[in-house]
Amino acid sequence: MKKALLILSVLGMGVAQTSGAAVNNISNSTLTYTRANISNSYGSSQNIYSTSNGAHVSSNDEISQAIRVLKQKGSELDTLSRRLYSEKKQQFKSVLDRNSAPAVAAARASSVALSRSSGRCARYVRQALQSAGYEFTPNPSAYQYETRGTLAKAGFTKISNDMPAQVGDVVVFDRSSKHPHGHIQIFDGSNWISDFRQNSISPYSNIYGYSTWRDSQYVDDASNRGIYLAMADK
Repeated sequence: MKKALLILSVLGMGVAQTSGAAVNNISNSTLTYTRANISNSYGSSQNIYSTSNGAHVSSNDEISQAIRVLKQKGSELDTLSRRLYSEKKQQFKSVLDRNSAPAVAAARASSVALSRSSGRCARYVRQALQSAGYEFTPNPSAYQYETRGTLAKAGFTKISNDMPAQVGDVVVFDRSSKHPHGHIQIFDGSNWISDFRQNSISPYSNIYGYSTWRDSQYVDDASNRGIYLAMADK
């Protein structure tokens, strides 16, 4: 009886070992097959991890490649942004020369200036600006070139009265009881010109408020770099 039990026990162990080997062989075969398929499908021998929602993400190669692509795109966008900023900045720093609109307008005003006032400053300055290509609806009074937004619509920007005068700058004086139409003038590089060549920025003996206007394309150009154009030598 004892011999019989011993024989059965030995046989049982053999069966169990045989069964375990078979399971191991199946598992190893399945694992190898799975990895081979992953390698063929994704072009990578790295493992694939499953997320809770069933998505598959490569552990190394594909993630690294995606990061490199993103960095490259980011660098390209940064380069493009810098270039656009530089071009935009250059747009507003146009070089003020004799062919620029402010210089042309100032030259025209200087060439027709009278020796003394005729009371037609608005007409003279308006014609000078229009000769340079500025487009706007004429006003009957000089002060209206500010109050009606005419200069702003024509492409001018109001600047500080303390800034150094630049060729083509336009100054508009407020109206008063004594001067109901106000006054307007343009700088030619040496003098302020309205319908006549003035001795100073103000044509009045008294102090009146005024505003200074500059072509928006040349704001901070000549004043910052010390470029002034004299029209006398043209």
